[in-house]
Amino acid sequence: MKTGGEYLFTVRTYECGADASATLPSILNYLQEAASLNASALKFSKTDFENGGENISWVLARLKIEMERYPEWGDTVKIATFPRGGRRIVAWRDFSLETAAGVRLGAASSEWMLIDLAARKTVPVPESVLALADMECAPVLGDAPFTPKIRFPAPATPAGEGDALRFRTLHSGIDMNGHVNNVHYAEWLLEPFAGRRPSSFEIVFRSESAAGETVSVETAAAPDGASLSRVVSGDGRERAVAKIAF
Repeated sequence: MKTGGEYLFTVRTYECGADASATLPSILNYLQEAASLNASALKFSKTDFENGGENISWVLARLKIEMERYPEWGDTVKIATFPRGGRRIVAWRDFSLETAAGVRLGAASSEWMLIDLAARKTVPVPESVLALADMECAPVLGDAPFTPKIRFPAPATPAGEGDALRFRTLHSGIDMNGHVNNVHYAEWLLEPFAGRRPSSFEIVFRSESAAGETVSVETAAAPDGASLSRVVSGDGRERAVAKIAF
């Protein structure tokens, strides 16, 4: 059954970096919007749950994106996305990115959870949602796209000390789920790398952040030569960790 969708985005000036190409956080915003539009089309969006009397919503648990090239200002980006099944408390969704002319840009796989917005706890993914897996589309990054474990090495710089970058979470960064939106974590995690364009970016979300927190970003080298970057709260809790290759 074909349940995917295709969505077009035009790269705006405010979505570009100094080289006039879209930043990775801008592209992650496209993915988020495409996922939301497809979920709405399939009748399992946040609004659909609300209309059914359920106070639940999707949150991104992890994502891996591989980019072959970045679109430039004025380009049209076509994003194809489809649900890929899941298990119990997670649902998988894949994306492919290309220009309007059909030039491949990249691909991404993602893992989502449903949370009870009042209790702030995960709830099982309905079987009716998992049944909408698009069996006509092959997984874009393979059947096992994610790194089994991404762990930041110890010892690490304590939150708020040493050379760690520090950020203040703002009310402007809070999304419809009542916490800091996932794309802001990507912005923080990439900040130590001075505007470089990742060829691969994999992020795992550990816990949510609210407005008014101070978070720190720390970096380290991964054993395979990639870079690690993580967001840590003021009380030392890991909010998100990313593995990045350039």
